[in-house]
Amino acid sequence: MPDEHAAGGAERILAISDRVWFKVKVGEHRGAGGRIEAGDCDVSHQWWLVAGGLRRADSKEQDFYGSLETECRRAASGTSAAVNSDHLLPQEIDSLRFTAEQAALGVIALQKAVREGIADSAHSGAPVEATAGRQRLIIWVKSGDADTYLAISAEGFLDPKEIAIILDAVPGMTADDWAIEPGEVLGITPDVGQLVYSAMIPPEVLAAVLASVDGDLE
Repeated sequence: MPDEHAAGGAERILAISDRVWFKVKVGEHRGAGGRIEAGDCDVSHQWWLVAGGLRRADSKEQDFYGSLETECRRAASGTSAAVNSDHLLPQEIDSLRFTAEQAALGVIALQKAVREGIADSAHSGAPVEATAGRQRLIIWVKSGDADTYLAISAEGFLDPKEIAIILDAVPGMTADDWAIEPGEVLGITPDVGQLVYSAMIPPEVLAAVLASVDGDLE
């Protein structure tokens, strides 16, 4: 919708005139959305989808845009306005959901960076640097005669929750599998502001990480 609006192609819902709402059409699905302006409500100034339904061309009463117009006219009943769409504005629960979604996307991005770093190091046999959010990571997978070791160094804003997210990116491993290293391990020496964790990584765990990265690339 923002791209359509910038290109001049967004179609306004003319029947709801108290605010600027645009039509959203995907297959038989219909929606109403727009940019929430400062002062409208306590949310970030973002584009929001504020209502949705289905197209019913044979019945104005059941068609989404017809029903939405009736709803907004009913909301204005007893006032001098023809329509009122205040109830479509994002509420506190919407703002909380938006914040939660952003946090979830951050977790996904951080764990994806960890798994990609493990895969790159496993293929190259060398340490790999990665950056995700506020974290700078050094990841090294090193194979011996029978065992494979994994070391992860985290540097940056070392929130315990973020460290837990980083280590949890490796499937099949628990907190008890990891050891925090006070000194050099696998060629990584902890520096000021760094934490280094190491673990023996079973073959099936490494295979799962490689498979997940390959799946992301397909």
